[in-house]
Amino acid sequence: MGSSPAAAAGPGTALEDLPEDALLLLRSLHRLQRLLGLWRRLPSSGSGSPQPHPPAPSLAAFEWAPARAALAASLLAPSSRGGVARSPFVTLSIAESGDTVAALGRVPVCVNFVGNNHIVVEPAAAGDDDEIEVVSGSPPEEMYAHFANRRSPGSGRRRRGKHGRRGGLMEAEHFVRIADAEPTRARPLQGLWKGICEDRTLEFYFVAYDDIGGVTCRRFSDPRGQNSGYSPVFWTTDTTFLEPPFSEQELDNYSSRYHIHGVTSNHADAENRVISRILCINSSHDVVDPQLSTSLDDARSVEGRIWLYEDGTFGFGFVGTNSVIDLRHVSSADYVLDT
Repeated sequence: MGSSPAAAAGPGTALEDLPEDALLLLRSLHRLQRLLGLWRRLPSSGSGSPQPHPPAPSLAAFEWAPARAALAASLLAPSSRGGVARSPFVTLSIAESGDTVAALGRVPVCVNFVGNNHIVVEPAAAGDDDEIEVVSGSPPEEMYAHFANRRSPGSGRRRRGKHGRRGGLMEAEHFVRIADAEPTRARPLQGLWKGICEDRTLEFYFVAYDDIGGVTCRRFSDPRGQNSGYSPVFWTTDTTFLEPPFSEQELDNYSSRYHIHGVTSNHADAENRVISRILCINSSHDVVDPQLSTSLDDARSVEGRIWLYEDGTFGFGFVGTNSVIDLRHVSSADYVLDT
């Protein structure tokens, strides 16, 4: 979504012709642009590291802050009211020197790219004079050398004692970019969605198209230890939609179901939406509903439907259940929707 430093410099401008301070500023701005969007936290690989209680949210959103040339990252989690709850995470800005500086609260941190779609948030390393070591905008070979040096014997000594939000020692946190987080005309189901489930909890869902024309959906849950909560929900290898007019059987399959409207009450009704198209999907028995009204063999696949609504959102449901899980957008134009 962001332009390259060369493009930002203007047509016909060679990077080598720019003053060093201007080049550093362009690189820092480009780096902030690369961070924009939604990211998924990877589970901790350190088996001996204590896990936070409650578990930290698995999603982070990097958005432009009100301050000029600054980013604010928030951790996203389902709220008890059915919306998206935010908690402050990392802020990034450009110092007068042109370098990118980052902080978690009042603690200086480094936000480093490992490739294009993987970042690491970790305590900022300090020298003997306690100055913060900034590696912002470093080319890949320097960045990998930087990580390699930190893993050499004795390299971790300077990083001990850095405290995070919860007052304990801060561990490095890894995030991968959620690519294609919003739907398109050609791929109307893709992206990050939210919906209220049978147990009346709000969950996040990520729907992705593969290279051979299939669609898969996974659900995010609060990470607990080694379990990332990134579990499969449904899939299909055929994305050919059923177009109107729909058969009476298809219409009855939808209209006979109820929609859950809140996480704090038992309110549900049969308020049906205007359906534009229908897609057949599948799911395995153990990821649908543990209290299916129809007894099924675990080895079988459960057939279901996606009902794509006229407003661009959709709902889904399976054989053996009598509900529709309606999904809504988490973000629009790279900004998180709070409701």
